[in-house]
Amino acid sequence: MTASPLLPRVLLTNDDGFDAPGLAVLAEVARQIAEEVWIVAPHQDQSGMGQSITMNGPLRTVARGEKQHAGKQWAVAGTPADCVILGLQHLMRDTPPALVLSGVNAGENTGDDANLSGTIGAAFTALMLGAPAIGISLGCATRKNLRWDTARMVLPDILKRLLQNGWSAEHCLSVNIPDRAAADVKPMQWVRPARRTVTSFRVEKREDLREKDYFWIAPESNEIHKAPGDDVSALDAGHVSVTAFALDRAAQGIKSNG
Repeated sequence: MTASPLLPRVLLTNDDGFDAPGLAVLAEVARQIAEEVWIVAPHQDQSGMGQSITMNGPLRTVARGEKQHAGKQWAVAGTPADCVILGLQHLMRDTPPALVLSGVNAGENTGDDANLSGTIGAAFTALMLGAPAIGISLGCATRKNLRWDTARMVLPDILKRLLQNGWSAEHCLSVNIPDRAAADVKPMQWVRPARRTVTSFRVEKREDLREKDYFWIAPESNEIHKAPGDDVSALDAGHVSVTAFALDRAAQGIKSNG
């Protein structure tokens, strides 16, 4: 593969928060494909926010980064989608990015679960605004032990290949990296989402120190119906999976029962 010219600039965001290790890894990788790397990311974890945007309150930002990155890094008290909107429509309005990258997420985003993902939601939002976008996730058995070195080593080549070959302007991409050592990662495959549906949520009621109730919610169980050619099967076999998503979610061939 011949060397490709550097992109003029890219915009990075994520859903794990500005200080998440996955965003730091993505910034390292992005500097290998772009002359300028801008970051507009949530100041805290916003996992599971999908494409949620803030419409009933202000968005506050704090400039971040060292001197050489001054004016190009912001932490935002908002969602990943907020960050993309703020970046594309305001902060980078006069110098738009050639690409939006979201991630690297701590944990895979496969099957139907991608509908909940703030990582993929950011990519969808960029697509809505006409910007090429890729959401990137790293598989793991537990969020306490992720193979960031694998992402750091395999991602540059993946991004260069995707940029060299291109993809439809009607789609954003979701890239999932398997939970393996870099030397054991197999070539990327274009796949469809597996049939993986969240069947229920656990709702746990607790009481704080002031005797007031609060709740924790989390997905409780999944039904996974994987098949050859889907993202879960690709990851299980050690491949990097690439899935193209479109904004048009209308079902095809549906007829009225009336």
